Amino acid sequence: MLGGGSAAAEPVLVVASPSVSSAQAVSNTTYTLRVLLPPLTELHGERIACIRGAALLNATPSAGSVSLSEGCVFLTASNPSLKPLEVQVVLVAAEPPPQQPQPPVALVAAVVAAAAASYLSLTESGREKLFAALSIPASYYIARFEDVRRSEKRVRILQYLRENPGASMRRISRETGISFGEVQWHLSILERLGLVQRVRIGKRACYYPVDVPIEEWLPRFAAAELGAHLDAAALRAAKARLESMAARGAIPLSELEPILAAKHAKTG
Repeated sequence: MLGGGSAAAEPVLVVASPSVSSAQAVSNTTYTLRVLLPPLTELHGERIACIRGAALLNATPSAGSVSLSEGCVFLTASNPSLKPLEVQVVLVAAEPPPQQPQPPVALVAAVVAAAAASYLSLTESGREKLFAALSIPASYYIARFEDVRRSEKRVRILQYLRENPGASMRRISRETGISFGEVQWHLSILERLGLVQRVRIGKRACYYPVDVPIEEWLPRFAAAELGAHLDAAALRAAKARLESMAARGAIPLSELEPILAAKHAKTG
């Protein structure tokens, strides 16, 4: 997520989708976004970014198509291949109007504090509703003021996931010594920033850095959470299908049964 050096004078680019892997300001009014599409996935009119403090004039994607509405850009693109596809979108905005008002810092701090307090007391479905209800500016300021590098615990959680991809929330809490509620909050921010992916497998959920391949994190999840081992060859054969499901956020436990069966058949 990007913001100018002067909050009152420069536009703010707000990344609105975890699909956006990076955003770069070419100038005050030109931005480049990179959207990563996993294999065999597609986006249909997904809002990927919005401009605050300026008018969005046009957006040009390297693949697919875009539409503009109320200062936001919506991307439609597909990736039918078995490899990740990066779509580059160039945004051009008009010069910002003078004295563009911005939310006062005290108000922003109050919004963040209230959101954090509410989040820690909610169920998983409640947390999703909370983030859906947050406005785009509030989401931007939460990410801006709770930057990964400014939170020692968040850095520790991200480092732990890089060493243990596929870990559950409770395992992260137990092995990092960070309270369960704090782990919930920090993981939600890492998800919003597009650094960590959450996938539900059966009744369990696991987390892994977005750049870690499924053949690395899924066997670790199976070993730690299911007490099972996956057959490497069977996993490679099912990789494309499983990655597509993971991109949608859930893999039915039944999808792992053929992989487990292949392992049992070899050892039985």
